[in-house]
Amino acid sequence: RTLVSVVGMGGLGKTTLAKHAFGNQLVKNHFDCRFYISASQSNIENELLIGMIKKFCEDSNEPVPQNLKDMDDIALIEYVRQYLEPKRYLVWFDDVRKVNFSDEIAYAMADNNRGSRIIVTTRNKDAADNFKAHFSVHIHDLKPLPKEKALELFCKKAFSGKCPKDLEKKSEAIVEKCGGLPLAIVIVGGILSTKSKTLLEWEAVSKDLGMELDGNVRITKLTTILSWSYDDLPWRLKSCMLYFGIYPENYTINCKRLTRQWIAEGFVMSDRRRTLEEVAEEYLKELIQTSLVQVSSVGIDGKVKS
Repeated sequence: RTLVSVVGMGGLGKTTLAKHAFGNQLVKNHFDCRFYISASQSNIENELLIGMIKKFCEDSNEPVPQNLKDMDDIALIEYVRQYLEPKRYLVWFDDVRKVNFSDEIAYAMADNNRGSRIIVTTRNKDAADNFKAHFSVHIHDLKPLPKEKALELFCKKAFSGKCPKDLEKKSEAIVEKCGGLPLAIVIVGGILSTKSKTLLEWEAVSKDLGMELDGNVRITKLTTILSWSYDDLPWRLKSCMLYFGIYPENYTINCKRLTRQWIAEGFVMSDRRRTLEEVAEEYLKELIQTSLVQVSSVGIDGKVKS
């Protein structure tokens, strides 16, 4: 079993990179089973193991053991180990924060010489290094985007392609303020994609963003950009955006359920030409366009499902 750890600060795209590899069709075909585990949501070892067992049962259409919550850590580890033992597995632990996380899961990850792989994404370099005590480890230290790639990503988001000549210098200045953070670039580009493509408008945005970011280190830049992006939203969308806070981290939200909740809370303004459901769907589309909301799945009709 080999472990690949993707390390880097928030906003660099660790989860995006891991998700791309995890969902690749060749990868899917190569492994007998794949499991995604949000490590940030489990504060203690048995919570993590119980969550893994539930995912195993869901994947194999088996009932969850009735005495699961009564099992001690040793029994839980043995259950996970026995399940993985005969399989070539791929397990992705996302957003590992605890330095001793490797000690908690090492003995549950069966070393069965079947070519199994483990992916870890973390901001904590010490947590990544600690896996070396138990696994064969490759650490991928993710760096900020170089200037050319950062500008390419920004133009793709803000203009859906090539940057207009008269906005090139201003775009470069805005991208520089993002510090090479892909998430920051995508969010700022998403906001600017909704603005008129005039030099006057973009100078105002650049000045506003510059006042917020001047002197800030990268970790602060991301928080500042998120705050700026929220402040820039139309008033009708701000309550809808804040409503995402009631859901757990990394939770997949059903769009129909979400828009109905917005309506029930009174966030959606009536429109004589459209139903409340249609207006709510329009609100969601606007939030997606700003990149503050990420699409998880799309139906065969092209509409966002979650």
